[in-house]
Amino acid sequence: MKNNRLVLIDAFALIHRAYHALPPFTTKDGQPVGAVYGFASALLGAIRTLGPEYLAVGIDLPKPTKRHLEYVEYKAHRAPAPDDLKAQIPLVKEVLATFNIPVFAMEGYEGEDVIASLISKCKSQNSKLECIIVTGDLDTLQLIDNQTKVYSMARGVNQATMYDSEKVKERYGLTPSQFVDFKALKGDPSDNIPGVPGIGEKGAAKLISEYKNLENIYKNIEKLSEKLQTLLKENKEQAFLSQKLSKIETNLNIDFKLSDARVHDYDYEKVKKLFNKLGFRSLIKRLPESHRENHQQTLL
Repeated sequence: MKNNRLVLIDAFALIHRAYHALPPFTTKDGQPVGAVYGFASALLGAIRTLGPEYLAVGIDLPKPTKRHLEYVEYKAHRAPAPDDLKAQIPLVKEVLATFNIPVFAMEGYEGEDVIASLISKCKSQNSKLECIIVTGDLDTLQLIDNQTKVYSMARGVNQATMYDSEKVKERYGLTPSQFVDFKALKGDPSDNIPGVPGIGEKGAAKLISEYKNLENIYKNIEKLSEKLQTLLKENKEQAFLSQKLSKIETNLNIDFKLSDARVHDYDYEKVKKLFNKLGFRSLIKRLPESHRENHQQTLL
């Protein structure tokens, strides 16, 4: 166990990654469980690799978020979640409940907003706390600082890359705090955030690197090429909307204190029974070894 380490799981990011990365399979009764298996595998891998003292999960709710209200096209190009994926969400929640891992959500916001707000609240309670976000979505790179890292699933659900400030700089040439304005320019096709048409990833990175932020780019717009000036002027409103959509909320009023997330005992036999029912026999071998009697085990 790593003392003073909080690991926060972005549930939907991992569920969707698992659903698309793994071949579908079902229980003997025909219940689809591929995404549940991938999520559980990633969860166990993160626990084993990161060894947190504290562990919690942020999850999306099925209702529209404030981003959908601000921009009707937000994620509009995405097809509704397939029925066989939606049917697996309650099973993911059952897995988490069986492990005694707390789950947090807030209507109108996404799991990453919840996670960011939990981190903000926890850092105010413990200045030495190390926070690691486990996700399959690089949006959370904007949250990285001297206390926060992002453990992003790079391939499937069993390989991951740890991002700190240096890793973000190495990949994008930017600081984490510049990531929102970077997305404001280049957009984000996966979320249907428009950005500025005609400015791609390299162009956005170059502009942000030179002028530091979106506001400063517009203050110095006359220094840019005629082509860039035209693009930026014609899409100014869209650029600042994209900035707003890209920024993760960090101050949601969530009833939470760090001690709520302290890793504690779970019922090994109960988890084993659930995994057998779901056909996850290979994961049973990966469950943490017993540290207590009466079938009670700790996650570490």
